[in-house]
Amino acid sequence: MLVLRPETVRFDGEPWAGVDAITVERTAARAVTEFGDLGPFAAFADVPEQNVTVQVAAVSERAWAEPVQPGDTGDLVFEASLGRTDAGRSRVTVACVVTRVKQDWRVGGAGRVVTLAAVSADGGSADPVQIEEL
Repeated sequence: MLVLRPETVRFDGEPWAGVDAITVERTAARAVTEFGDLGPFAAFADVPEQNVTVQVAAVSERAWAEPVQPGDTGDLVFEASLGRTDAGRSRVTVACVVTRVKQDWRVGGAGRVVTLAAVSADGGSADPVQIEEL
């Protein structure tokens, strides 16, 4: 999932300003592949466990008002829509923990990329990314 210029972004109830993009990446934590007797190609594949990683990229002209560091936990909540209209508007909520904060200087101001690991609210069976159509 890629969301460009989300309209509102909050982490643990605090607003994050200047967010340019949010990406949600799903990767296999463990993949199972089995081969049959009929040829060289996989006959079965499954991904019983997966990691969900979220990256929030932002630019600011001054120092960041909201400090964030690895280990911080909370819900990342953002709203997005097609072409910044009310069409297809949705709210995405992700329970997560901060794993990395990278800050640098770039054209247009100070840049910050926050990487978060999504966690299931019920211990593993529920998708940590909840999408609500508005």
